[in-house]
Amino acid sequence: MKFLGYLILAVGLSAAPPAAAEDRLPIFDTHVHYSRDAWSEYSPARIEELFREAGVLRALVSSTPDDGTLKLFRHMPERVVPNLRPYRDGADVTSWSANQEVFDYVSGRLNSGIYRGVGEFHLFDPLEARSRQVRGLVKLAVEKDLWLQVHSGAGPVKALYAIDPRVRILWAHLGMTEPAAVVMEMMDAYPEMLTETSFRGGEIGGGPDGIDPAWRDVMIKHADRIMIGSDTYVTPRWGDYASLVDEHRAWLSRLPDEVARKIAYRNAVRVFGPGRGTGFPAD
Repeated sequence: MKFLGYLILAVGLSAAPPAAAEDRLPIFDTHVHYSRDAWSEYSPARIEELFREAGVLRALVSSTPDDGTLKLFRHMPERVVPNLRPYRDGADVTSWSANQEVFDYVSGRLNSGIYRGVGEFHLFDPLEARSRQVRGLVKLAVEKDLWLQVHSGAGPVKALYAIDPRVRILWAHLGMTEPAAVVMEMMDAYPEMLTETSFRGGEIGGGPDGIDPAWRDVMIKHADRIMIGSDTYVTPRWGDYASLVDEHRAWLSRLPDEVARKIAYRNAVRVFGPGRGTGFPAD
């Protein structure tokens, strides 16, 4: 299903033609889903091929249900970083934040010790963060040193930080619909917060010089805390996977090389590790 809060994907991709594999900027993709509908069409071996074809050396993966993440993790444990999505099925998207069964499910799965965070999950209103379950999740995340990957506007992120300023937040989609000015304000206000670029590539690369000036300012000022994401939230996006990744490479090429490399892979490697044998440059 198409999750609430997503915009219609902009028509056309602005990516430049793919460069030779050895010349491509390596990518650590921090927003990947391998959910149930994709399993019959794309085996874990085929997903691994798609990562290689796209030059994606490592990925932060969450899925609906979580079994999809576990399938990929078992197949390529060095390439996949597991994130625990609190959605057992599509119905949980709008009800998870006040559902004790979901909270118990998440708490139990976290005992495995393999997950680096919880998410991606949706918060549509700051008031949702007042629930006992969301407050409990923040407490768990702080205790277990986990990232919360949040699909929301600025308001729910502020509400999560108000629960406990120590919480570690990976803000999905650069706030999804928030303009560059708001993202800049949020990054300034919360110096530990990370964010990623999924669904925003066309907007970032929309300027006359191949990058929007306001987004360029965000990327340069906060180059140490921004990462790349693709968001394979529906199966057809796996068919476009290499193009989705190259869309980001196109605007990254308009940034200083040091900034581009931080956003493309260095930041994510610093946070989630390089994975043994994945081939990230030793820089």
